[in-house]
Amino acid sequence: MFKPTQTAYILKESLAGFHRRKLTTGVTILIMGSALLVLSLFSIVTINIGALLDHARTGIDVRVFLDDAMDDVAASELHRHLSALPGVRQVAYVSKEQALVEFRRELGEETELLDAMEENPLPASFHVVLTEKAVDADRQREIADDMRRWPGVADVAFSEEWARLLDHWRSVFTTATLIIGLVVFIAAVFVISNTVKLTVAASARAVEIMKQVGATNAFIRTPFLVEGLLEGLCGGLFAMAVLIAAHAVLRPSIAGLIFFTPAQIAGFVVFCLGLGLLGSWAALHKYLRL
Repeated sequence: MFKPTQTAYILKESLAGFHRRKLTTGVTILIMGSALLVLSLFSIVTINIGALLDHARTGIDVRVFLDDAMDDVAASELHRHLSALPGVRQVAYVSKEQALVEFRRELGEETELLDAMEENPLPASFHVVLTEKAVDADRQREIADDMRRWPGVADVAFSEEWARLLDHWRSVFTTATLIIGLVVFIAAVFVISNTVKLTVAASARAVEIMKQVGATNAFIRTPFLVEGLLEGLCGGLFAMAVLIAAHAVLRPSIAGLIFFTPAQIAGFVVFCLGLGLLGSWAALHKYLRL
């Protein structure tokens, strides 16, 4: 533990370092902020693309069309069976009349053909909504095969090709995200660590003198670690300020654009502090031989 006078010196020295090395500190913060901006921008793009894929999957459902000869008792039993299937979130019965109303709404003004028909040609059906974990093509195929064996079921419609396409692109996106994210993260850590070394190198002579007069490694190291924390904080705030400004500009033009939540912003700031601390610690190793 440091004495009160030593603690006061360390804090004063940490802040004084910003003033004495204005150019080096400014370059360090700018480079750190740029690296963090690239990393955070990639995270934002990843979040938004993932949300788009999830939204596309929510539109996938299964339609179970019923034979006109199916009575109410059989339909109720089928409804209970569908509701009990694993992966089924909701089952809604759509009568022939409701199906006709929906079809008219979809056609809009082009309903002349329907008006010419004496009878309703549309069958009753069950609209089956699946859970997020069961929206994949294989699960839909299992439900469809089960339904086709049920007496009174005329047909089962589901978007197997669309579901398989989404599954494929989600897998590709997940793999690409892991690879690119790892590369961006390593590059950011490398840039930040080497940039912080500029600050430490500028004070190499002072570090040598302090060691010669008997200062401990902890006493020498702490001001630089605090300075690294402040540089990481400033770099993170710079990156986040640019992102917030860009989001404010793009939000009116891009509907549904997702930004970081307050908890994610707080986590990003803590992450930046950790990078600044890690960079300072690694840079000091050369001079203190920890």
